[in-house]
Amino acid sequence: MIRLSTRWSFKKILKRQDGFLLIAALTLMSALVLLGTTAFILSSTDIKIGGNFRNSQLTLQVAMAGNERAREILRQANAASSDPGSFSDELLGVRGANNVLNGYSATTDDIPTVNTSTMNGVSYIVYVTNDPQDSGGMYSTTDTNKKVMVTSVATGPDNAKAQVQTVVSVFPAPSSPATIYSKGDVTGNGSSLTISGNDACGAATALAPVYTKDPATTNLTGNPTMTGSPPEPTHGSTDIDIASFIEALRPSASTILTADQNNVAYGSSTSYTTVYSWPDDPDHYNVQGLKLQNLTGYGILLVKGDLELGGGFNWNGIILATGSITLNGGGGNPINISGQVYAGTSTLTDVTVNGSNSINYDSCKAKKAWSYAPLKVVNWKQSY
Repeated sequence: MIRLSTRWSFKKILKRQDGFLLIAALTLMSALVLLGTTAFILSSTDIKIGGNFRNSQLTLQVAMAGNERAREILRQANAASSDPGSFSDELLGVRGANNVLNGYSATTDDIPTVNTSTMNGVSYIVYVTNDPQDSGGMYSTTDTNKKVMVTSVATGPDNAKAQVQTVVSVFPAPSSPATIYSKGDVTGNGSSLTISGNDACGAATALAPVYTKDPATTNLTGNPTMTGSPPEPTHGSTDIDIASFIEALRPSASTILTADQNNVAYGSSTSYTTVYSWPDDPDHYNVQGLKLQNLTGYGILLVKGDLELGGGFNWNGIILATGSITLNGGGGNPINISGQVYAGTSTLTDVTVNGSNSINYDSCKAKKAWSYAPLKVVNWKQSY
């Protein structure tokens, strides 16, 4: 039996609160430690997720950049090849020692279009094969549809990897039925004017000298010389979207014109270029149209708006203008164009050719000019 005094002492002990704060503090500290540990684990996980996302995005961006670099290298190789109308030469050039096109794989011996390079700490490599939709398949070295596939593979930190594939094609140049194509009326004046649709380099079928889109017509005075097939100007419903072609080519322009030009040269016979002007832009000086004279150029001339050509203008390649084109050649200072001309319509006039001018179809120069246009991306995908 517990004595009364013992029971009383035990009861007193139970009622005492000595050490309560210590217990509460320890409990609170344990809760805080648990909460801090949880927060640390969550933060560490978020950091890892963020880091992995950053690495994957960085690797993807590098793979895309590698693809773009290879696209430009491929364009340059195609422009310098014997057949810029297809990629057969380029496909033959990337075969490995086994003389078979293998494409990207762990065991490939193909020659990469871009060898192992590094960008922002990420390495990448790019290979070119034929378009899988080509009749011979992606491993054929004979290109029949003017398309190839570019595969760019990038490897980054923490085993991050990205593979980007694009199918690219040569620039789809418009099919013009004549040396001069115009959506508006064409007026030719003077016996010293010559427009020829016969191919100066003898590589293509002759074209008509002039073609106008109905209801536009061609008006000739002073017995200018017209040759080609047919030898006389013709017309029809062919509608070439000149503005869209200019917009597609504009990013590749190496020269931007903001004012009239005199006594200058653009490009050379071995290095064609693309020149772009937007004369109807209110921020530019030449808001009434672009005037060029005493100028020699090789490549593609793009003009949004009206274009006036003066004496001494010599161009080899392609001229595209959304507005009118006026040629005012003079006696001992004629205008010479070798290639093709595309003109739109204008509120003032359309195509007017006065004085001593020689405009001749040259399929080789036209083809070379188009080969300097950027390769078109047909489709794009990321492979995992």
